[in-house]
Amino acid sequence: MIKTMKALMLREYWEHRGAFLKAPIIIGIVLLVISIGAYITAIVLASKTSSTEMAQMALNELTQLSPEQLSFFWAGQMMSTSTLYLMVLFFVLFFFLLGSLFDDRKDQSILFWKSLPISDASTVLSKLITAVILVPLLFTVIYIIVMVLLMLLASIALLFHGQNPWILVWQPASLILGAKTMLLAIFVQMLWALPIYGWLIFSSSISKRRPFLFAVFIPAIVAFSMYWMNVLTFQFSNTSMFKKPINHLGQSMFPYAAGLSNHRSFNFNMANIEDGSQVDKIMNNMINSILSTDILYGAVFCALMVSLAIWIRRYRNTT
Repeated sequence: MIKTMKALMLREYWEHRGAFLKAPIIIGIVLLVISIGAYITAIVLASKTSSTEMAQMALNELTQLSPEQLSFFWAGQMMSTSTLYLMVLFFVLFFFLLGSLFDDRKDQSILFWKSLPISDASTVLSKLITAVILVPLLFTVIYIIVMVLLMLLASIALLFHGQNPWILVWQPASLILGAKTMLLAIFVQMLWALPIYGWLIFSSSISKRRPFLFAVFIPAIVAFSMYWMNVLTFQFSNTSMFKKPINHLGQSMFPYAAGLSNHRSFNFNMANIEDGSQVDKIMNNMINSILSTDILYGAVFCALMVSLAIWIRRYRNTT
């Protein structure tokens, strides 16, 4: 069973390598190019204007920050970069799961896979496991590599200005903390997105032509139908049916939102930081967010949708 699942996951990787591997690499290249371009632009502007003294003052202010403030600064850089990766990860998995079962029927390859001694349950579950484990791990590894390269660029820039990169970059910036935060955010994202993933797999299994329209418009029609019923009963301001779906979507795309929204006293002003516990508070709040009963309901809904997708796949060989 384990060997079969591994082979099926490798199949998904090779079929979608462009989205799983090239997408995070391209994001990293873009970030590196933007960083280099921003630095070159700042140098050119400083040489042509009277802003050289201002640039030196900004550099001096950076050197005067306490180790806790520098640690928070680099933690913020890592979180902002990982937020971009998490958002792209969500969209990659969205379209992967949306076509996971539909594409097999569309190109008739389902007939070949059903001729093999592989159960429909293994096939469907391999796609879900690929989405919640394999792809996030690939994104995490590439994210860490990109952060190392960005820190190297910052170190080179500081060396040109006669500063010590070990004190300003490598000592306060914790790659281990960045990796832990990224992995926790991926775990939180996965739990909140389970009902979305389950619905996408079901939509891919049942849709005959355009799974995107089915996956998007069916929930929209249900939600607006419920709102229209409220309108007919003169409850114009009752929009509660939109809150939980939007919350699930928001937490699925931006898992750090749970850590920030649940901590009202969180302050991004580095001048007011007294210790390095701000990131720990975000991580604790993210952990607390997954204790919600909404996570349990979402997992049950995901299990139901995946079970239906397995059942439908047994009887549907073509579109």
